[in-house]
Amino acid sequence: MNTLTQLFKLIRIHHWSKNFLVFVPLIVSPDISSLESWKILIIAFFSFNLCASSNYIFNDILDIENDRIHPQKKYRPLASSYFKLYEAICFAIFILLIAIYLASFLNIFFGAALFSYFFIAQIYSFKIKSIHILDCITLSILYIMRLIAGAVAINLTISFWLLSFSLFFFFSLALLKRYSELANHSSGKSLNFGRSYKSSDMSLILCLGVPSALLSILVIGLYLNDEKIYYLYHAPNLLFTLLLTSLTWVSLIWSKAYRGEEINDPISFALKDPSSLILFFLSILIFIISRFGMLPI
Repeated sequence: MNTLTQLFKLIRIHHWSKNFLVFVPLIVSPDISSLESWKILIIAFFSFNLCASSNYIFNDILDIENDRIHPQKKYRPLASSYFKLYEAICFAIFILLIAIYLASFLNIFFGAALFSYFFIAQIYSFKIKSIHILDCITLSILYIMRLIAGAVAINLTISFWLLSFSLFFFFSLALLKRYSELANHSSGKSLNFGRSYKSSDMSLILCLGVPSALLSILVIGLYLNDEKIYYLYHAPNLLFTLLLTSLTWVSLIWSKAYRGEEINDPISFALKDPSSLILFFLSILIFIISRFGMLPI
């Protein structure tokens, strides 16, 4: 059982929740009721899960020395030497091959998106993660790649609104992660662990992160002025309340980080935080009612 637990930690199975983003383009499209599209995206979801997990393992291999001096990451399976390097490499290649196999059942555009994600992620691991600010921009792009992969898998055109919202929103979350790291783990004037940030950067990160989150909410507001939503939603005016839940959440999570609460991963944190979960399920409820006019029975 302990080996299985360590294996789940190695592939970071808790991060698979991020890959639910592949379903978002379908959820906000007119084809939401297409069973065939849902079947395709389920395959895409697991393909992306395994591809992302393979990348996490390669990243941990490259970052093993930095992880060993990190107060939390030193307990990771590789940093703690639970698994040998050759075991991790073999397993990463194995699950990557399974990801490619699953992708082969889908169209070539999904395969290209999956390859692009893996390629960008590898560049991030080798170089970009140590470049000030550019690392956060790259992380937001990797989130967007999940959306693009989901859209091309079922031949949907991803909307400008969704891309714009995602860019600002995920950029803010990436900055939030860096801000929390600096607030809790900076040594002297610098943040160790292979990052290029300094304690003096905290005010800059705050000035970039909070406005970026607010801009993402503004994008939602501008989208609500698009006439197309009246063809997609039964109660489009109800979507205005999503601005309130979104504003509440970004204010909440940034205030927690500002007050020194450690947030190693904003998505994982949100899935464990009671207030975040309440806002999340309330937002889903609002979306369902506005989209279908009622709660499906």
